Amino acid sequence: MGRMLDRTGGFGLVVLALALVLATASADGGVVPASSAALPYAPAVAVIDLFGSDTRFVHQSAVGRSSLVAEGTVRGEGSLRVTTDGDGQQVNVRATAVPPIDLRDAHLRLVLRVDRPERLEHAYVYLSSDGFANYEAYRLLGGAEDGLAYVLPDEWIAVTVALGTPVARVGREGADLGRITDLQLSWVDRGGGPVTADVDVLEAIARPGRGVVSLVFDDARDGVYRLARPLLDRHGLRASVAAIVELVGTPGFMSLQELQALERFAGWDVVAHHTSALPDDVGFADLDDEAVLAELLGARAWLLAHGFRRGADHLVYPYGGFDARSIELVRGVFASGRTIVRGLGLETLPPADPYRIRALSVTERDAPEALIAAIDRAARERAWLVLVFHRVVEGAPDGDTAYRGQDLAAVVAHLAAADVDVLTLPEALTADR
Repeated sequence: MGRMLDRTGGFGLVVLALALVLATASADGGVVPASSAALPYAPAVAVIDLFGSDTRFVHQSAVGRSSLVAEGTVRGEGSLRVTTDGDGQQVNVRATAVPPIDLRDAHLRLVLRVDRPERLEHAYVYLSSDGFANYEAYRLLGGAEDGLAYVLPDEWIAVTVALGTPVARVGREGADLGRITDLQLSWVDRGGGPVTADVDVLEAIARPGRGVVSLVFDDARDGVYRLARPLLDRHGLRASVAAIVELVGTPGFMSLQELQALERFAGWDVVAHHTSALPDDVGFADLDDEAVLAELLGARAWLLAHGFRRGADHLVYPYGGFDARSIELVRGVFASGRTIVRGLGLETLPPADPYRIRALSVTERDAPEALIAAIDRAARERAWLVLVFHRVVEGAPDGDTAYRGQDLAAVVAHLAAADVDVLTLPEALTADR
């Protein structure tokens, strides 16, 4: 971790020292860096299965195996354990002729764990209203390398599935979401060994009345201030920017005064990224505990010291990476953590896990039409789309993380007219939907 540069509003070398002082300060004597923000939780509107002795799910495929296990569960009286054969064939467990479930105003939430997520190719949820003569399939896990990073080995985690845009639809009508009577969970490994998944809860959660889109600009590059801010101002839209403390005020990055102007006069939120200028592709999973804490405490202390209170509860992971250890450290300081996992569909509100917020990290290969389609999907599903940009440039993009200002203009114009609420990252997380 490099020496902190003295170009951050006079903070410089005292950032970490101030963070440590604040960490031990009392409520009377100063602001503690640990977030006290309470984020909303989505209660279940219908519990579909607790996978106990009365589960309706049975093994349906000729390959793999499944069984009920009683130990180590999160809720209910057991979990359903499904194991693939390690040869790439799909393993299914299915529930048929269940009392009709109305999912028209709902998303699905599953609580599960996977022993070897790196071996998993896909996991799907199938929905039907007529014994699978017609059905729809939704991706639960997998579908891209970054999607697999969402689940860590042998941990219980909640995963939500936004309904409305299936990856496959069979039959003229697909499934009638107002009357679901048949469900299937399917697992496919990569052919490099078996995968075991335990499913503890399957439930429906209410979806908001409208979809939400949040724009986030990582790293606080100066092109965002020069090019993106006027575009959003023109349409009355606001965004969030994630600042790297050590780079504030250095060539190519926004100054402290520009960040303050965004918050005070344009309604943007400034959120935490990290403190030091980390080497390329070095995230929290690559640092030891002391270094991660220095990044977390330094970033939060800097935000609070410069008045960025709205965004000081929320973190953007460097390079989107995390592991179980770093998530626990983040949990002790911030109220949320945003990833760049984009292979699992749109996020839901409230998110499945506030420390693993899914996002679509935009590259120069993402045409405006693709981002416009994602915005329309958020409107259709009433889900949460987090669009992440890095550099905004004039002319042709000069790297993977650069995005052309002219293309951004097309996306922003469509967003302004779309049937969604455009909220900053902190607003989306704390709003009562």
